[in-house]
Amino acid sequence: MPKSGSQIPEHLLSAAGAANTLRTLTMKCLLLLTLSVLLCCWVSADIRCHACYKVPVLGCVDRQSCRLEPGQQCLTTNVYLGKMWVFSNLRCGTPEEPCREAYNQTNHKLGLNYNTTCCNKDNCNSPAPRPTPALALVSLTSLAGLGLWLLH
Repeated sequence: MPKSGSQIPEHLLSAAGAANTLRTLTMKCLLLLTLSVLLCCWVSADIRCHACYKVPVLGCVDRQSCRLEPGQQCLTTNVYLGKMWVFSNLRCGTPEEPCREAYNQTNHKLGLNYNTTCCNKDNCNSPAPRPTPALALVSLTSLAGLGLWLLH
């Protein structure tokens, strides 16, 4: 052991310091990597997607929610006949059917065009708000007209 006041050779001090610094950096990197993996798994386990067939007037039929599997994405496929929207399919991607984005793809047998979009945040493939049923809108308008007539 060096006596008090004695000098430690500089080459030993710098090598020991470098080794200590390297050990510290390695431990910090391992800790960061471990926390990143845990966070990634925890976040992906809680991601949910909307799952339904969305059609004009009715909106989402059989609306459900599905849990996204790790490494997969939520997807929305919009189907068109020419420029007219026909329906949408919202669901979770699976290992067997992963989400693959596609724009202006055509099914030549049926003459349908479709676009598929992918996302990986909670409920990111959110359907539009449910449309107001036409009958309810007509009834509300009629009652408003009747109310105005009675007040006049």
